[in-house]
Amino acid sequence: MSRLATSPRRERILAATGLALLCVAGCGKHPPPAAAVKPVPVAASTNMPASPTNEAALAYVSVFENLLPPQGKDPFFPKSHRREPAPPPEVAAAVPAKLPPVAPILVLKGVVGSAKRRVALINNETMEPGETSLVRVPDGRVRVECLGIGPDYVLIKVEGEKQPKRLELGK
Repeated sequence: MSRLATSPRRERILAATGLALLCVAGCGKHPPPAAAVKPVPVAASTNMPASPTNEAALAYVSVFENLLPPQGKDPFFPKSHRREPAPPPEVAAAVPAKLPPVAPILVLKGVVGSAKRRVALINNETMEPGETSLVRVPDGRVRVECLGIGPDYVLIKVEGEKQPKRLELGK
């Protein structure tokens, strides 16, 4: 057998020796116990101003100036133009635009229900008699009031127009 070969008995002896050395090292003299610390009242510790922990940090104070271009630029986005003053808004002459009539834009797509309770579908918006709703048109929305519903027509009043309109199916 070679000297490097280990047996289970030798491994147990080495483990026991190591454990014994650790126990002996831990049984040395212990330092004396620390002096008892008096508890500080909570109100006194929280109402006191914080003391500086690093005196050298107080010597350096960062000061930032908000300089507009060309004197200053954004350090993170130097090619950005967002800090430049905005150009004055263009004032267009107030020309009242004449809106196209709304009635040709409104289309009756269907009428459903019984004779006592009918529902009309105008530009994908369902309406019952007496109901007012915002109906989507190509230029936005328009307020429409449903006055009555027949078997193949609907009477509506469009906001901004004086006369009621009659929309018929398929027209």
